[in-house]
Amino acid sequence: MQDTHRTMAEITLIFLAACLANNLVTDHLLGASPMLAAAQRLDVAFDMARAVIGITIVVAFATWLVDNLLITPLNLENYRLLILVMTVLGVCQAARTLPARYCPRLFDRDGRFYPLLLMNCALLGVMLLGAQQDTGPLGALAYGAGAGLGYSLVLLGFTAINLRLAVTDLPAPVKGLPLQMITLGLISLSFTAIT
Repeated sequence: MQDTHRTMAEITLIFLAACLANNLVTDHLLGASPMLAAAQRLDVAFDMARAVIGITIVVAFATWLVDNLLITPLNLENYRLLILVMTVLGVCQAARTLPARYCPRLFDRDGRFYPLLLMNCALLGVMLLGAQQDTGPLGALAYGAGAGLGYSLVLLGFTAINLRLAVTDLPAPVKGLPLQMITLGLISLSFTAIT
């Protein structure tokens, strides 16, 4: 019984650390530039947040499975990066087919799925950071969920602030990218203050 409580406490800490303290955007700067481009409409940001959470969970768990069931038992450590990147690509290709029916706003005119185009560096970060940790399958799921939720929190917060600042009268030199960088810096400070 006590081991179960310790395991649940560890999984909760992994989730919270991935979401807040070790956030992909604010701590590792992964996916920051695509997030700046994607934060234009709130409805698209909500759909993208859902997609990102789902994809990061699947990527974290799939890379844990491949690492522990294929790479380590077969002594393929020299090929770890290549095998894990191929795993991420396979998961992304499989994940691309699912949201077409449920989230059509996430596709452009050519049928490209925006979250996969925009999240490549963040997904590779989830893969590499998750492979460094020895947390077990539940820990991998918690890490993926925390990383996706943390990215989504930053994305939704940044989108809301960006939309509000778009209708605010500001000096011309501050508008656009400089203001977005200042906003992202303040969001990063707020995540640092949480931890």
